[in-house]
Amino acid sequence: MELSVVGVNHRGAPVEVREQLSFEEARLPEALAELRRATGAAEAVILSTCNRVELYTVRAEGAAGAMESSHWLALQRGVPDSAIASVLYRHAGLDVIRHLFRVAGGLDAMVLGETQIIAQVKEAYRVAKDSGHADRVFNVLFQRALRVAKQIHTTTAIGAGGASVPAVAARLAGKVFQNLAQKRVMIVGAGETGEFTLAAFHERGTLDPLVVNRTVEHAERLIARFGGRAVGLDRLAGTLPEADVVITCLGSSEFCVTPDMVETAVRARRGEPIVFIDIAVPRNVHPGVNRIENIYLFDIDDLQGIVAQNISEREHELARCEPLIDSEARRALQELGEADVHEVVGRLRDAQHAMADEELRKTWPKLGALSPDQRQEIEYLLKRVTNKILHGPTTAIKEAARDGSTPVNFLEIVTKLFRIK
Repeated sequence: MELSVVGVNHRGAPVEVREQLSFEEARLPEALAELRRATGAAEAVILSTCNRVELYTVRAEGAAGAMESSHWLALQRGVPDSAIASVLYRHAGLDVIRHLFRVAGGLDAMVLGETQIIAQVKEAYRVAKDSGHADRVFNVLFQRALRVAKQIHTTTAIGAGGASVPAVAARLAGKVFQNLAQKRVMIVGAGETGEFTLAAFHERGTLDPLVVNRTVEHAERLIARFGGRAVGLDRLAGTLPEADVVITCLGSSEFCVTPDMVETAVRARRGEPIVFIDIAVPRNVHPGVNRIENIYLFDIDDLQGIVAQNISEREHELARCEPLIDSEARRALQELGEADVHEVVGRLRDAQHAMADEELRKTWPKLGALSPDQRQEIEYLLKRVTNKILHGPTTAIKEAARDGSTPVNFLEIVTKLFRIK
């Protein structure tokens, strides 16, 4: 079993690269099928968020002629391999499990300890499972990752104080406007991130927000909880002059805020400034907006200064999380190894006893007339000899699994020696 992950995240790849490599949620089942076909993977999960794009795969050891996941990613997103080679990271085996657990627990997030990633990991796994691309291995790993994430957040203070990108965006807006509670806030996007964002600004005392979304009913659901006004995306340009702070988190492959739209809004506001904080990937606000006078545009990578303060405040909790991650990752690998052991040992025993039974059937006619007791004794003899032959390899594999070491080498040798599939 080859367990691997390749990906990019906020640490090594700027937002311009991450948005090129990101996947639309609606297309994930199709992308997963293509990834498996190209790489020969038995299972696959794609995790695509504003801060990372990761391809998790498991395939048979030494699969011949299979494309590397990183090459598939470059081909799919229409970028040269060389353009992303320096920002890609790769993990294999136990390191894949450690990485997944750290991601799910918010330890690899831009905002250390963020909780939104838990739902994103859960959704990525659900999509893969429902579309038939996650099976035994990823069922074990992703379900355990979600349990570990919950344990991290209930036993440590790593996520205290609402750790999330929306919370950091609200903190940034508060630094720009000292009187943030008196400013009109517009949230573009009424999904989960939009809800987190609205909650973060609500905690800071902002009143009567504008919530803009393609489906107005979704926006109305949020304002029913927090107050404000729901607006359809088709009315964004006309409503923009009312906003002092605009947070964009809409799932879209095209810019929904353009320079022309913003220039019109500034004229209507008679030069009053607007702060845009674009936390979407792909980005919602055209970069050219930043060149307009009295307009201040921040994208998700611009939040790093506030994030650094977040990390400093939480690093002492990080030390409590790492031992848990390591022990749970080893337990997960052992669980997978034990399952492989049981399967291989079962198939080995079935194959060898079937072979012995077949040879016995060929031998009965040559032995002449035998009493029932004699036939039974010969059958018992053959079973005892077969079990003694199997005792050595099966014991060695089981001991390796119990010790917590990876029994892959034992399994490979046994399956090749005895021609077990």
